[in-house]
Order: sequence, then structure tokens, then C-alpha cells
Amino acid sequence: MPDSICRRFGPGRLPYASRRDIGAGIAMAATGVLAITIWFVATGLLLLTDTVPTVTGTSDLGFAVAYGLLFAPFGVVTSFVAGTLCWRAVDADALDPITGALLGACTAATGMIGGSLGVSLVFTAVTLATGTLALGELLVFAVVISVSALLFSAVFAGWLIVPLGAFGGWYHERARATATGGN
Repeated sequence: MPDSICRRFGPGRLPYASRRDIGAGIAMAATGVLAITIWFVATGLLLLTDTVPTVTGTSDLGFAVAYGLLFAPFGVVTSFVAGTLCWRAVDADALDPITGALLGACTAATGMIGGSLGVSLVFTAVTLATGTLALGELLVFAVVISVSALLFSAVFAGWLIVPLGAFGGWYHERARATATGGN
């Protein structure tokens, strides 16, 4: 059943999706999109119900949504690349769902790093375009923004991204084993 749904409607129709490494990259990118969707729905519900501003007295959640919009495309692309590289780096015949879960968690963490670097790239490019900082200050700014963005993403979304990445890796390997008749 999961394989038929993927092949009919989902990423199973994409080129090279039948390869274990490319398929894993697609699965990790899809898991990243799922995590981002869940996060935005939950954040949107908090904004609609006006829950957070009554607690903090500020519009911090609005900043989190804007930050998430910058983070999302970089995180998904990094998840695809990291998922492909992780699955390519390990022995393809020895993979099982538990190893897939570990690789998925590593891919999710790498996706958070890539998203943070992407946010840093955008902020640094905007700062460079406005010419408000010297080159040395701009490099320090880029490092500080990267680290801050990673910490921010770990606190606000890491609790969701890493477990979903582990689930995505586990599910990918389970589906592959079921499709090939193994395990």
C-alpha cells in the first residue's frame, strides 16, 4: 500500500526515485516538507488564537513565521542533498529500518544546519547590499547569524524536525524492504 501510493501520486514518480540514495533524498525532502507544514500549521493556530502574544506581550511568533519562511527552502534542499549523500555513503545491502532512522535523524539535523546557513546567507546578502557593515564586520555578522539561526531552529523546531527525520528514514527503509521482499 505505501509503495503504491508513492508510485501513483508521490515522489515515486520522480526520475531515479527507484535508486536507494536518490529515493532516500526524496523521502528526506518530503519529510522536511511535512515537518515545515506541521510547524506552520501549529504556528498559524497559535497566531489565530492569539495565544502567544497574551503570554509574552510581544509579536515574537510573527518573527518566527518570517524566519520559517526563509528557513524552509534551504532546509528542504539540504535535506535532499544530505539524505542522498548519507544513503550513498553507507552499505546499501546492509540497511535496515533502524539504520534508516539513524540516517534520517542525521539528515534532519543537517537540514537544520543548511537552513540556518541559508538564513545567514540571506541576511548577510541584504546587509552587504545596504553597505552598513565593513567586510570584517560582515563576516562576524554572518557567523553570529548562522549560530543564532541554528540555535533558534533547534529550540523552536528541532523537537519536531529530528524525530520526523528519523521516522522518514525508518519508513523509507521499511518501504524499500517491503517492495523488494526483504525483512
